[in-house]
Amino acid sequence: MTQLHSIASLDYGDGRTCICRICECGKHTCPGHKVPFVGETTYRDEFVPKSGERERAARPRTTVFPTKAEPDHFKTTKEAAAEELKGKDLRPAESYKPRNGPVTQLPFEGTTTNRNDFPGHMPEYNRVTRKQEPIPKLKGTYDTTNRTMTKPIDDLASRGAIPKPPKNFKGGEAERQEVPFDGITSYTADYPAKEVPTTRSNRSTPPPQVLPENRDFQTTNSEAFVQHPFDRSRHICPAACVHERPVSRDGHIKLSVNNIPSGDVAF
Repeated sequence: MTQLHSIASLDYGDGRTCICRICECGKHTCPGHKVPFVGETTYRDEFVPKSGERERAARPRTTVFPTKAEPDHFKTTKEAAAEELKGKDLRPAESYKPRNGPVTQLPFEGTTTNRNDFPGHMPEYNRVTRKQEPIPKLKGTYDTTNRTMTKPIDDLASRGAIPKPPKNFKGGEAERQEVPFDGITSYTADYPAKEVPTTRSNRSTPPPQVLPENRDFQTTNSEAFVQHPFDRSRHICPAACVHERPVSRDGHIKLSVNNIPSGDVAF
């Protein structure tokens, strides 16, 4: 039995009900019967079909079949030239450099006119270098805050109005000489050493004292709150729990009124 209907409203009169009546979410319905459409339409009278003329192609479609290549179609020029010399008695060309016989090293006694024909020239070192034109200065303010602050000091230093900075106390490398220190100081007598107090980390921490538990943590809220056991169940549509079954004659999926799922599912 569902939460929204009673058995009297679900019963068809024979002790059975269907999915349409036990559904609570509105997403489950019986398939029902498909009623044939018995009617007339004036669509074809209002929109008369027209015969369309298909354009004929300008060139008839032809089927291309592969044919055999002509003889000597794939022959290269090197193969064609070799066939012309095939069967002929050819002797190799004579080399200008004699290959047979000993080669004697002869002294080179000769002069060359290369330096006379092509005398050397000294490079011109006094070539005029190309002068780059200065970039024009654009209009604007080029003074920075640091330059504005240091400009009066630089002007006074250039005129000698302010003294020059003192020399370095360390001096240069030549002024540094290792001189033995023969003196007595009373620093340790004036400032005797003191004992450093122990830090917090060095101090020994006493063990924590265990206090007796005599406090009352009970509140009126905890007394009024009644803890209920956690319910690990939820309610779903009873029609979703119905197993598949055949459709009856009237197009509804019937089931007994006493077998209606409750819809409470544990998770």
